[in-house]
Amino acid sequence: MQSLTPLEIQKQTFSTGLRGYNPDEVRGYLSLIAEEIERLVREVDRLERENAHIREDLDDHSQRERILKDTLLSAQKVSEDVKANARKEAELIVKDAELLADRVVGQAMTRVADIERAIQDLKIERTGLRNKLQLTLQTVQQMVALDADQEATDEPITAMFRKRIE
Repeated sequence: MQSLTPLEIQKQTFSTGLRGYNPDEVRGYLSLIAEEIERLVREVDRLERENAHIREDLDDHSQRERILKDTLLSAQKVSEDVKANARKEAELIVKDAELLADRVVGQAMTRVADIERAIQDLKIERTGLRNKLQLTLQTVQQMVALDADQEATDEPITAMFRKRIE
């Protein structure tokens, strides 16, 4: 079917017959139809422009939605990456702390062992010194006893000279 314009409808003519339609009524009706079609054409044009505008808005909104989704996905990925990196860094810090703690404990244990050896050495030295002191005391006691014995048997110096002269 061919598309009709309001002007074509208004200019349309019909042949008249014996008992045909009243030409004024037909013209009046065609005029009403032409006006209605013209109104509808304007309405269709307006709706097509509005539809185009709405489609542009929809495209803009769809693009913004895609951008927002992409941004949210990127932010989520960055957040997950930050969490993963923080988790890894925390694990490294804990491992470093554990290694440091092990090293400090090892050094402390070595120091304790050194101190215990030093204490043992000092005990041995103390025992040796005590034994030496006891020997020295015994020697001094023997010398004192010997001196006391000798003093008891000692003669005066003048008596010693007399014996020599004689």
